[in-house]
Amino acid sequence: MRETIAMANDDDILEAQTERGYSLYDLVVLAEEGELDKIDNRLLSETSPHILSVFLGRLDVDTQRDILRRFDSERASEIVSEMDPDLSAELVSEMREHRAVSVLNEMEPDDAADIVRELDKEDRDRLLEGMDPEGASDVRELLEYPEDTAGAIMNPHVATLPDNINVEEAIALIRKMRDEFENIYYLYVVNSEDELEGVLSMRSILLAPKGALVRDIMCKNLIGLLAPTMDKEVAAHIMADTNFHTLPVVGENGELLGIVTHDDVIDVLREESTEDIQKMAGAGADEAIFDPVMTSIRQRTPWLLVNMFTAFIASAVVGFFDSSIAVLPLLAVFMPIVAGLGGNTGAQTLAVSVRSLALGEAGLFDMWRVCGRETIKGMMNGAVVGVLGALIAWVCTGRFDFAVVVWLAMLANMSLGGFMGSFIPFAMKRMNLDPASGSNVFLTGMTDTGGFLIFLGLGSLFLIN
Repeated sequence: MRETIAMANDDDILEAQTERGYSLYDLVVLAEEGELDKIDNRLLSETSPHILSVFLGRLDVDTQRDILRRFDSERASEIVSEMDPDLSAELVSEMREHRAVSVLNEMEPDDAADIVRELDKEDRDRLLEGMDPEGASDVRELLEYPEDTAGAIMNPHVATLPDNINVEEAIALIRKMRDEFENIYYLYVVNSEDELEGVLSMRSILLAPKGALVRDIMCKNLIGLLAPTMDKEVAAHIMADTNFHTLPVVGENGELLGIVTHDDVIDVLREESTEDIQKMAGAGADEAIFDPVMTSIRQRTPWLLVNMFTAFIASAVVGFFDSSIAVLPLLAVFMPIVAGLGGNTGAQTLAVSVRSLALGEAGLFDMWRVCGRETIKGMMNGAVVGVLGALIAWVCTGRFDFAVVVWLAMLANMSLGGFMGSFIPFAMKRMNLDPASGSNVFLTGMTDTGGFLIFLGLGSLFLIN
């Protein structure tokens, strides 16, 4: 009976796998066992483009090409467009020209532009020359905008309606658009000069009275308009505030240039959050776990050198009190506790401060107010946590005066951690630097140095005669 149940469960798993295609784990196991030739084409065709893009990112270029040969150009374009632009550009540059061109032709212009932007000039010109004239023209226009702007990530293919038609004519036009536009969230109304006049949802068209004109039912109070030169991170925050699926990008004269879609915004926010997290720790902003070893080393080494410099300063402080430590070795035992808790307090503050600056919740005008609040928070945490630390020190050493010094040192260093955790990102912002860049490295140096100086200074003053 147990074997029958096991077989049934295996059948259920196989059926579920057949319905969803391969998982990333399935594909990685096949790759590690050297059995990629055993991949089932039917299961592979049912696997999501995202899973396939992540999997391809773990393979060398030649193996990537072997896998993609199993797909037609349309499906291959879906997979390649999901990959990191650096990786997809390398892959496209290694394809045969007719295959690369056909894959780029199947992509939306903004996705194709992200890839073409990363190519060498020679490859870029060669592939653009081979693309369909209309698609190549769209890509060239997007390449004219800096890559960190809304214009660079917009899709120039927009579902539009003229303002002088009625509802029945609009519905007929929408039916013709279904093959050209994959997703139609809103319909933008333009005049004969392609100037944006208003916007319509599908619901408003379907519920409109028979014979009503588009210009009479459209929403004319437009919000969330983007300029093509606007920073893409600002555009992402505007979409988050307005909760629209797409936002229109308009030129100086009000002409509709394209739209920014929610999936592009999600990518922007993910990239920005990833950059902030990695920069805080001193890693490369765009570093990935499977990047070449030397690439990671070049990005990490400068911050490690800064960290070494700050560590030597902290060590110098300890060396200054070497005679005190020789008289009372207990100072060396509790010293890392004081420094570590100050560092953790600062790290908590740093994370909140960097996020608030990134989201625009706080500005430079809030600097001293935020620093004051975070110092008070650190002081209050130090007072509470320091009591427990002092009790442990009292139990371990039997000395009440030593416990008081531990409490005072934790109170002071956790206050310092709260202050520096907020001051460092604001100071870097004031100097027009990224608040996240290496901020954790500077914070650790300050709380280690400060913690050692405060604790050993208090110990030398009150405990050693």
